[in-house]
Amino acid sequence: MKKLGLLFIWIFSILVCNADIIDNKSGEAKKEGEFDSIIKKSFIIASYQNLRSTHVDHFTGFNVMAGYHLSPKLSLGIGVEDVYGQRHDDNGLKLSEIRLVPVIVDARYLIGENKFIVPFIELSTGITFLKYYKKLQVPAGSPDITETDGPFSFGPAFLVKEKGLYTYLGSGAYFKICKHFMPFIGIGFKGYNMTFNNLDINPHGLNYEIGVKF
Repeated sequence: MKKLGLLFIWIFSILVCNADIIDNKSGEAKKEGEFDSIIKKSFIIASYQNLRSTHVDHFTGFNVMAGYHLSPKLSLGIGVEDVYGQRHDDNGLKLSEIRLVPVIVDARYLIGENKFIVPFIELSTGITFLKYYKKLQVPAGSPDITETDGPFSFGPAFLVKEKGLYTYLGSGAYFKICKHFMPFIGIGFKGYNMTFNNLDINPHGLNYEIGVKF
């Protein structure tokens, strides 16, 4: 099954790169219009995210972003993530079914541009829409107890919806197979609800990313 997947990726990359070569040749034969210029400077990114929080919980999901090259090295993009964590214990609370959906603005700066491996620096910010179920601690012997954890007792779960500040600072590297097919990896620090109040629910920590730029 793994060999079949690798074969599919190899065939797909060849088709994309060949299409890129044909497009470049046809572009040389005709005058480039303004719309063509915008299209050639635009790109799409799709990636898989895995955040290991400071509480040693994992939040996984996907990111999709549309971007534009302001210069050969600097690009801006607008995107959205959909990340999920099954459980997250924070500030003496029991949290479950945590869904994080940030809408972000992303900037990437390439360190070099004409090599097979192209490192980059990435900075993002935006607004996160959080939704999760929360259980509060209740006194021992309370009729509302639904869960115990050592000496602590917790009541029934209730739904919470919030918004917060999203931030990300990291780095990564593109693997430049061709102009329109560039797999990449990235690593950095990410926070989904950055605040000065340490009692707020803020999944944050080291984020790992793998994806493709088209």
